[in-house]
Amino acid sequence: MQNYLESQIIQSPKRLLGLVKGIDGELMSKRSVFYELENYALGFLNKKEEPRIVVMPGLRGTGKTTLLAQLYLSLLNKGVSLMYLSVDEVVKRFSINLWDVMDNYEELLSKHIEGLDVPLILFLDEIHYDEKWAMFLKSLYDKTKKVMVFCTGSSALLLRQQINADVARRVHFVEIHPVNFSEYMLFKYKKEPLGDVGDQINKATLFSKDAAEIYDTFKKIETEVRRYWLDIDGFEVQRYLKFGTFPFTLKSENDVLSTSFIAQIINKVIYTDIPQINKFDFSTLDRIDKILYLISDTLGVSATKLSDTLSVTTDTVRLILKTLEESGLVTRISPFGTHFKQIRKASKYLFATPSLRYTYLSNKESTAVFENYQGNLFEDLVGMYLNRIIPKFGAFSLTYDVSEGGADFVISQGFKHIVMEVGMGKKSYSQVIQTTQKMAPKFTPKYSVVISDSDLDYSEQYNAVKIPLKYFLLI
Repeated sequence: MQNYLESQIIQSPKRLLGLVKGIDGELMSKRSVFYELENYALGFLNKKEEPRIVVMPGLRGTGKTTLLAQLYLSLLNKGVSLMYLSVDEVVKRFSINLWDVMDNYEELLSKHIEGLDVPLILFLDEIHYDEKWAMFLKSLYDKTKKVMVFCTGSSALLLRQQINADVARRVHFVEIHPVNFSEYMLFKYKKEPLGDVGDQINKATLFSKDAAEIYDTFKKIETEVRRYWLDIDGFEVQRYLKFGTFPFTLKSENDVLSTSFIAQIINKVIYTDIPQINKFDFSTLDRIDKILYLISDTLGVSATKLSDTLSVTTDTVRLILKTLEESGLVTRISPFGTHFKQIRKASKYLFATPSLRYTYLSNKESTAVFENYQGNLFEDLVGMYLNRIIPKFGAFSLTYDVSEGGADFVISQGFKHIVMEVGMGKKSYSQVIQTTQKMAPKFTPKYSVVISDSDLDYSEQYNAVKIPLKYFLLI
């Protein structure tokens, strides 16, 4: 084991450099989250600041390992010791845990971790492969202030469930989301994002006092947004929806190959990650793939219907759906209303990115997949964005109006609600009006939002605003 660690320390710079280069040999652009992570590292090194443990959860294929590699390489020659480990490889090859790794590292150094001469930053990839990872991090945190840890893992929901309150106080989560459109354009075409325009759109959409304030904010940035889109091909959004949420597809011009890569990610989640969440037998794991296939052309999901189709119990279907949510492949959107209604009515299951849904749909139809299912793909996209921008604190929740013709989303913070409808093409205010009227008199939404290809528009009568897709994509 000590020989392995020594080899890792010596070889990591060269190996990780290979991870941060694209197929063209050029260094990959850095995502905005990289600079957040770098600031934490520099704060630790220069000012002994917290956090000292940063956990980076996210779906497979979203670039977590690349971020670790970029961060590692940015800290070379900074007067700090660095060590990168694939926990998956260590556990499988040596059948040991992270405590054993640290014991061997101390023996290699001939000193205890508390007596280090210079700070040490550990980069632990796929840390969830050690079942006791959380207690290891707590022990390391309490033992010395000279060590910082950046680690990646599976879905944020699962990792948060695996730590207790005592450990949680020491851990800072930075969720790694799928690639947004601005990052897609940066990676693929070196097109720089629009500064703080994305933050302005985000804040206006979620935190305005009424629809008029959203409209006024968007009118102020209208010229900048139009200028950004001037040289962008009209089909670029379609390409982004199909494949662009995963960084490894961005330089590929082969659609079949990109779909195959995404299918491999789904396979790894089902047959590698999910068994760590629930000990399903192999036949049940096969059914998980069938469930994803079945729900790819719909949104509302009935556990009873899936149970009948697959000849398994309803309880098993519910457990599978819950596990899919924990794995990060899908996001469950509950019906708006009381807890009783949420149980009785069908939840809506969105794929974590539209690219996942498109991969299944492309196996069903060889032509016109995008045209036939663009509404579902677009709803996945907006759900993906909302999952990234809605705060994880302050009693925020995301639900939907289950009634026929109801709005796609209801964003709530306590008793404040934003009604949101999404769709490709031109959209009217009709669905947000229906949901708003249904909510009265018990609830009066702050405002309503329609996201589509319609032009920027404001309705004083309905306290509603139409946000063009070209604005929303820049968040």
